[in-house]
This record gives sequence, C-alpha cells and structure tokens, in this order.
Amino acid sequence: LILYESNIINEYIDERFPHPQLMPGDPVDRARVRLFLLNFEKELFVHVSTLENRTTKGNDKALEKARAHIRDRLTQLAPVFLKNKYMLGDNFSMLDVAIAPLLWRLDYYGIDLSKNAAPLLKYAERIFSRPAYIEALTPSEKVMRK
Repeated sequence: LILYESNIINEYIDERFPHPQLMPGDPVDRARVRLFLLNFEKELFVHVSTLENRTTKGNDKALEKARAHIRDRLTQLAPVFLKNKYMLGDNFSMLDVAIAPLLWRLDYYGIDLSKNAAPLLKYAERIFSRPAYIEALTPSEKVMRK
C-alpha cells in the first residue's frame, strides 16, 4: 500500500491503530471532520507551498499574501478555543493532528498573529506540550520554532 496524501495517511493510521481514536465514531461527525480538513486544505495549506518556496526572487508580494491569508483564517478560528480545549472539544482529534504542523511553523513562515488570536496560541501550546508531539518531530522541525 502506498499512500501519499497526509489526511488519507492520518485516517489510515487512525483506523489501523484506533486507540485513542482520532476520528469521531458517528458518521455525521466524521463527515464534518472531513469537511473541516478539506477547508484547511483550501484555506490554509494551499498557501504553505508559497511560503516553502520563499527563496524565489521577486516573490515578496506572493509571500505576504500567503502569510495574510493564513494569519486571517487562523485568527477567525481563535474564538473556538475560548470554549474548547481542542478543535472538537475536550478530546484531541484528527483536526488537531492536521493543523499542528502549520501552527508549529508560524515563526518559521514569518506569520505573526495578533492578540485576537491568543486563544489559538494557547491551544497550540497544549498540542506542543503533548509528549508524543515532541517525540515525533524531526531534527529539522525542532529548529523551526523559537
């Protein structure tokens, strides 16, 4: 089996090793999670490729536009974490798995969030304090964050 898309890989791993389960058991909730993941791809991750290719000369406007899109969308998500510990409430889920790498790389990508995003940043720290998260980082990922 060869899998090459991160959400598919994550879901496959969740089904193979279901404890703790990262996808909801209810079909309606699973469909909602999949829609969130699709929206993350369309509204956030699509801009990451621009930021990853930042060595391209004359690309300053494209870089700033990508940063602004990500910054604005993450700021819109921030109020969720005034009530929720994680994306879906009290339980760590597939949504948290999907967004964590982007949150880890905010400094690396030059994305500064406003004070309005403080709940999101506290949420990110909750994810980063999970021992399994730190253990899974590669050496190059560890140096991406101040």
